[in-house]
Amino acid sequence: MSILPWAAHATTLEEAMAMAKSKHPELQMSVLDNDAARAQLSSQSSYAYNPEISLEYQDRKLNGGGNSADYYIGLSQGIELGGKRGYREDAAQFALQQSTYQTDILRQQLSINAARAFVTLYFAKQTLDIRVQQAASLKALSAGVKRQLDVGDANVLDANLAQSAYVTALSAVTAARQRYALVQARYQNSVGQNLAENIAFTLPQLQADWKMPENPLFVAKSFRAELAALKAKVKQSQAESELADANRFSDPTISLMKGREAGEDLVKLGVSFALPFTNTRKGTYQASLAKAMRNQGELDWFERKLVLEVDAAVMNHGYAMQALKQSHLMDQEMGGSNSIKLAKAAFDAGELSLEDLVIHINQALEARLTTLNIVKQGWFARIRLAEVLGRPEYILQGIQK
Repeated sequence: MSILPWAAHATTLEEAMAMAKSKHPELQMSVLDNDAARAQLSSQSSYAYNPEISLEYQDRKLNGGGNSADYYIGLSQGIELGGKRGYREDAAQFALQQSTYQTDILRQQLSINAARAFVTLYFAKQTLDIRVQQAASLKALSAGVKRQLDVGDANVLDANLAQSAYVTALSAVTAARQRYALVQARYQNSVGQNLAENIAFTLPQLQADWKMPENPLFVAKSFRAELAALKAKVKQSQAESELADANRFSDPTISLMKGREAGEDLVKLGVSFALPFTNTRKGTYQASLAKAMRNQGELDWFERKLVLEVDAAVMNHGYAMQALKQSHLMDQEMGGSNSIKLAKAAFDAGELSLEDLVIHINQALEARLTTLNIVKQGWFARIRLAEVLGRPEYILQGIQK
């Protein structure tokens, strides 16, 4: 039963990636972050000061006798200078851009994580199946030797050897089952759903001759959302440092008061400034400037690191595809022969000892596991290349559906 009402069981790589990047619960949190950033932009775009109105009334006794009903009505308005409002709005605008890019980063990463988890789960199941087959073959062999021992056609050493090989294979099955259960949980987390029992996962064949982009570094710089987010972060911190610099100078407040005192009309116009004696805001400016420099350094380092990541991913992908091609050639040369059946036939004909038969069975199945691992590493190399370039869709290119 699914933990979420929308969850449907993805049985293909394409379905898993689509589900993760469109319906994962973490995306809902990211949308709320975007809403908060958008609201913050609306707030920072508003004027900093509201007008203030004051009303004062007093009734006093005059020296000459009688009373004087005096009143004063005042209106004051702070005036922003130095482009503060523009800096605040720019900082909030770049913060919104960061939030949007973070959603893009999350969507890309969820898609990549789902692909990696799906491939891991698929090959964990294939490995488990091979281990089960290995254990079944050695169980049948052990039972056959046991029957021969009962009728005197085999010795105790052969029976112990066959039994020991079977127990070892059972241990390998247990480890494979534990591994499969672990990667099942990881896959569920990657797509945000529970798995139904006995789902048949399918994985297309990876084309080893898939042609990658001619300029992978340019692709990475164009499509890595992390790079765009860091650039927006730098611009935000620069706007904040400009705002902190402007805030070192106080804004004036203009006030107008009209009143009546002792029977005479009064009008007063004033301008006031806060004197930066006890708080120069110099520390705030220096802190914001250091933050801007730090963010610029982070951007510069990411760009340098991206070059290394692209080179490593391209090289790793090339090596993995070469290994995959060699594996395909070896499979074609083998012609699909079943070495286990041949070894058993040779054993039944007395041309092969029991020890050699056990070795042949284990070697044949280990060879299948090695071939499986080569294909798996090819998929991981393709996924890593797509991750580094910021193009998850490359995972689904160059495959035989």
